[in-house]
Amino acid sequence: MRYPGGKGRCFQHIISMMPPHDVYIEAFLGGGAVLRSKLPARRSIAIEADPAVVARWAGEKISGFEIVNGDAVEFLSNYQFEGNELVYCDPPYLQETRRKARIYRYEYSRRQHEALLTTLDGLPCHVMVSGYRSHMYEERLKNWIAVDFPGDSHTGPRTETVWLNFDPPEVLHDYRFIGRTFRDRESIKRRRDAISKRIEALPPIERNAILSHLAATYSYHSSLNRRLTGMSDGAERAQQ
Repeated sequence: MRYPGGKGRCFQHIISMMPPHDVYIEAFLGGGAVLRSKLPARRSIAIEADPAVVARWAGEKISGFEIVNGDAVEFLSNYQFEGNELVYCDPPYLQETRRKARIYRYEYSRRQHEALLTTLDGLPCHVMVSGYRSHMYEERLKNWIAVDFPGDSHTGPRTETVWLNFDPPEVLHDYRFIGRTFRDRESIKRRRDAISKRIEALPPIERNAILSHLAATYSYHSSLNRRLTGMSDGAERAQQ
């Protein structure tokens, strides 16, 4: 599903910055490349203002998925957060950062961007928001971490930015896409598979001793599987 500003060619960078979470909230769903590609959380909530987009997502078979046809700020302002959520927002690009004035069916004004950033800055959970660098975002999110990554626009390659209200995590919700480039990702997978094969080839008691040592050394105060993989409980359940 192609959509203006879609993340179909760069979702790997965004997913590889997501900390463990049980509830995933994605505002401005659009084509939904990130939501469709990441490991599902226990509950995944999509917010989209465009009824046509909502209709295209009707019947989507993603574990725990639900979609809300409405305004992101209104939803986020009224949602009862528990702290185990991750909110990812990919709003329409600020008009001053675009090369074309109008590219969305449902546009977003400067005032709406300001209201969104105010809301996001006050949420009691992990938050990520992507877009192009601008004075507004740099000023309003000056205390957030900004990470640049290669993106793609209707006129060609462009550098995008994702702002995080948390330090880049060492423990992730989904490790499948770590690496800056395709070559990096393939190299990491080869190293992972080589180490796994060596461990699997050991006698069972030696293999279990190593796994027990890893669990004790890299403990994240949760279940054994979570300590070994860094998955949230929601991601574990989604894979079962």
